This record gives sequence, structure tokens and C-alpha cells, in this order.
Amino acid sequence: MGSEIERVVLDFVHAAYGEHMDVDAMTALMAEDFVWQLSVPLSPVIYGRDAARAELEKHNQLSTGMIDGSEIRAVVSNDSTVVVERVDVNRIGDTRVTFHVTAIFEVRDGAITCWREYWDTGDIAQQLGIDPMQMFAQIGQ
Repeated sequence: MGSEIERVVLDFVHAAYGEHMDVDAMTALMAEDFVWQLSVPLSPVIYGRDAARAELEKHNQLSTGMIDGSEIRAVVSNDSTVVVERVDVNRIGDTRVTFHVTAIFEVRDGAITCWREYWDTGDIAQQLGIDPMQMFAQIGQ
């Protein structure tokens, strides 16, 4: 079972690579009742596949997808959960940001039902030259 759910999650993650995320490919791998929290515990929780699609489309306007230098470092799973450790590199405006991410995905019947990410918002804010409290001002509204 582990390899099957890992493949779903890795297909999802790989769809986020490139100048723009492939929102259609990502959305196709989500369950209807999908739940997403971009950065636990600070960012808002997004409920539903349609809301997640809209949010990902916003992200495509704010930054690139994962570009050169991004890498998946580790993938572990059990019956329904996949944990992915990554280094993400994105460009936000003219600024290249690099951050370490641990993402936890829950998968049911071949579709992702939940996606939670853990990363240091202070580190990203410092790279962007903004107050960490402004990190999520443009999302989840």
C-alpha cells in the first residue's frame, strides 16, 4: 500500500515544480473533501477541492512553483499517511527563497484528503524582507 499512496503524493508534489504549478494536475489528485494548511499553525485552513484550486491559482500569481535547487529528501509512509521532507526553492517577485519543508499528506481511495506543511515562516520572511506576521496576508481570504 505504501508505494501506491506515495506515488499519488509524489505525482502531486511534482506537479508543483516549474515556473507555474500545474493546478489541474494537483487538483485532480485531491478528494472532494480535501483540507489544506499551508503552514501549521499560522496559515488559514482551506476546506474543499474547489477552494484549494482557487488558492493554488492565487499562489501561481504570487510566486513560481518549485524551481531549480528544489529537492525531495525523504519519503516515508504507512497505510494512509505520507510524509515528505523537501527543500523548496521558489521565486517571489525578484527574490529567490529557499526553505526546508516537512509535508504530511493523508490519502484515501487514491486521492489526497489532507495536506499539512511545516516550515519556518520567520526564515522566509527574513529572505523576503517582511514582517513574519505578513506572511499569510494575501492567502486564505
